[in-house]
Amino acid sequence: MNKRKRGNGEGTVYKYQSGYRGQIVVGTDEDGKPIRRSVTGKTIKEVNEKLTLIKNSMITGTYIAPNKITLPELTRQMLKDDLNMNYIKESTYSRHIETLKRIEADPYMKTTPIQKLSYTGVKEYLLTETHAAQSVIDKIYMMMQRTMREAVKRKILTANQLEDIRKPRSTQHREKVRALTKDEQIKLYDVLTSEDINYSHQMLLSMLTGMRMGEINALTVDDIDLKMKTISISKTIARDLKGRAFVSQSTKTENGTRIIRISETAMPLVKEILECAEGDEYLFIRDGKVINTSQVNLQFQRVVAKYDIVDKKVKGKVSLHSLRHTFATRCIEAGMQAKVLQHLLGHSDIRITLNTYCDAFESFQQENIAMADEYLAQMGIGKGRPRLLESAG
Repeated sequence: MNKRKRGNGEGTVYKYQSGYRGQIVVGTDEDGKPIRRSVTGKTIKEVNEKLTLIKNSMITGTYIAPNKITLPELTRQMLKDDLNMNYIKESTYSRHIETLKRIEADPYMKTTPIQKLSYTGVKEYLLTETHAAQSVIDKIYMMMQRTMREAVKRKILTANQLEDIRKPRSTQHREKVRALTKDEQIKLYDVLTSEDINYSHQMLLSMLTGMRMGEINALTVDDIDLKMKTISISKTIARDLKGRAFVSQSTKTENGTRIIRISETAMPLVKEILECAEGDEYLFIRDGKVINTSQVNLQFQRVVAKYDIVDKKVKGKVSLHSLRHTFATRCIEAGMQAKVLQHLLGHSDIRITLNTYCDAFESFQQENIAMADEYLAQMGIGKGRPRLLESAG
């Protein structure tokens, strides 16, 4: 084993399995023997970065001994590591911290060392979260399990005592966000194109292109190519660590970065937007600041209420995201293939497209089967009862 010492108190790095491992002394036990902390990584640089983070935390007094660390404390360390090493963006870090705050708010989870967490204690905490949305419970559960696995990996734990704990189900009745019906869409389109409404351009663009609102508000003039009739999507509006909106230079997902064609229906709208944005870098700006999705969503809710857009007899929730669903649903009804729609929407996996719009695809399938039946009937096939032959079957 070829160890590379970096000097007193700086740790040791050596080749380990398929990567590298580093050790650093973080204190002494009751008998005066050194307590060592180990980290691993694929490269020497990665290991050195982890050792530096530990050393810095010891200098600033923020280091917590493994035998005293709690699950939230270890989770926070992991998230900071991910952020500092560019594994996650600020916006992702901020979202994870919001989830972590829920765990930290529980006295048992906040104060109990991770080695002393009991199955019963953690289960009781999870039961207090059943009033939250299922998506929130899922995030909490995944965060806790990831931290427990990391604790085993770092040898803080010998085994994950929470591995078999079950994830509870939410008591909330979650109403699925739906697309607008054709009548609702026509009604909203007429209102947005005839009334003086804030953010009407963004709402219309989402309805006619399927773009996410964060992607729309991050568009610049240079993202529009009228000659090629395309929109280049490579950014989105995100929130920094203080909750302020900013333009992230990457989209929500890797597949979110895409180029979509401007349809003939959307072209007049895009030209109008460019005219209104003349002289500005961003297409949508207010008082020198970028616009976040919440601002548009509040206006959307006012519009649908004021102009009585929503048909109360149709089940499902109507939100700003319904505009994206509406675009996708109309595309499916027009016969667009799922793979093409996946690209337009920026989905990372076609299964997301199929699962999200399964009702629309099923309806479209039934319509096509009905069309095929009518075509066969015109050929004289299927009329009356079929002749049963003795040799059949």
